[in-house]
Amino acid sequence: MTRTPCSSCTMIKLNRRSALLGGLSVVGCTTAQSSPEGVSEFSLALQARLPRQPPFLAIFERGERALGFVAARHSINADHPTFALVRTAFDAVQPRAVIIEGIETAQGEWPRPIVLEARRLKASANPASAGEALYTAQLAIERSIPLWGGEPSDQDIYTALLVAGSDPQDAFYASLFGPLEQSRREGDITGPDDPRFDSVFERWAKWTARGLTPQPDTSISAFRAWYRDRTGLDLNTDPNWLESHDPDYPGPVQRENKLHMRIRDQHLLDLIRSRLGTHGRVLVVYGGSHIATMWTPLVRQLGQPRLIGGV
Repeated sequence: MTRTPCSSCTMIKLNRRSALLGGLSVVGCTTAQSSPEGVSEFSLALQARLPRQPPFLAIFERGERALGFVAARHSINADHPTFALVRTAFDAVQPRAVIIEGIETAQGEWPRPIVLEARRLKASANPASAGEALYTAQLAIERSIPLWGGEPSDQDIYTALLVAGSDPQDAFYASLFGPLEQSRREGDITGPDDPRFDSVFERWAKWTARGLTPQPDTSISAFRAWYRDRTGLDLNTDPNWLESHDPDYPGPVQRENKLHMRIRDQHLLDLIRSRLGTHGRVLVVYGGSHIATMWTPLVRQLGQPRLIGGV
């Protein structure tokens, strides 16, 4: 069954490959102003240059400040190494602030929907079933450690993309490939020719478009026409329809994806710096691609990290 998007956890389980790079400050960001040294542009080659590949835990320390960064591989399997690394991070870092992926920072400390969902999951048969972000929230609640989401708002991202010169249609439709890939992974659709595809697309599109200005066209007909215009291909017959949002694939939405991740990762880097300043010891749990874009500025600020796990 297709799950209806909800404000508490829709974005937590999304495949974040659909967002990539660095150096662009977030419009309307509520965290500290960007350092002159921002994040790098993401590529698979950039990630390959990391000293280890995800999942791993990097512990940066300088003086009284410490940052634990769990570079996760997204999973809903409690036996996956990502979950063991999250537990290790709480013990090794002793954080005073926690930041998780998929939740807007603007929801504030202890976002109520996340707290409610984390408590429900903790009491369930499989506390890891919603992924590592909500699992991390459960452990933060147990330890009474303040928790924030690490994401800019959808409007901040959309506005920043338009300011950077993106076409509004490109900016909006590019953001939907991640949710559509999630729906395919979870069995809600098999592809664009699946009879369920149109309704799944419009559900995601309407959810993503809520409150955006200018308001994008959320109809499936507009999306299909846009895809044909940008690629010259019919969506139903393009075998690479999902590959087109890969960071190293020269598809129609690559530029938007790179800018999208740049906005997200700069926001996260600014938030990390802010919480290090106010709380001193910080734990971040995010997909492994995100540490690749901010590795250089973190090393320059905090020194080389101690690494646990990874390959």
